[in-house]
Amino acid sequence: MSVNLPANCNLNQHEQLSFKMLKGKTILSPSPIGFWSKIYQEKIPDSKIIFQNESSEYSEILQYSILPFFTTNLTSLDSKWGHNLPDNRSVRPLKDEVAHQKFYACYLKHTKDRVQPLIEKLQDQWSKYDQK
Repeated sequence: MSVNLPANCNLNQHEQLSFKMLKGKTILSPSPIGFWSKIYQEKIPDSKIIFQNESSEYSEILQYSILPFFTTNLTSLDSKWGHNLPDNRSVRPLKDEVAHQKFYACYLKHTKDRVQPLIEKLQDQWSKYDQK
C-alpha cells in the first residue's frame, strides 16, 4: 500500500511513510474496501478518512482536491477505481508490515483454465511493483 500525496505536503520529504505519520490527516478512500477499513481504524484512528462509494465521484473529487489517497500495486487493475487517478501526486510506500498483505488464489481444479488468466495478470502486476 502507498499514499499519494499532493506536492505541498510536508510528508513528501520522506521516501517511505508509516501509518503513524498519517495521524490527523484527512485522506480520501474508495468504499467498500474490505479489510483495509479495519486497518485504517486500528492504525490511524485519529485521521479522517472520507469514504466515497461511487467511482466517478471519487475520481472527480481527487482531480479537484489536494487530499491524499491510498493505492496498492493492484489499484491500476481495477477498472472502476484504478483509472483517471491524478498523476500530480508523489507516491510514498507505507513501511508498516500490515500495509503489505499476502493474497492467495484458491480455486477448484476444474476451474483452473478460467481463473489462470486472472492469476497471471495479478502476478504480472506484482512483478512490476517488485521491480521498482
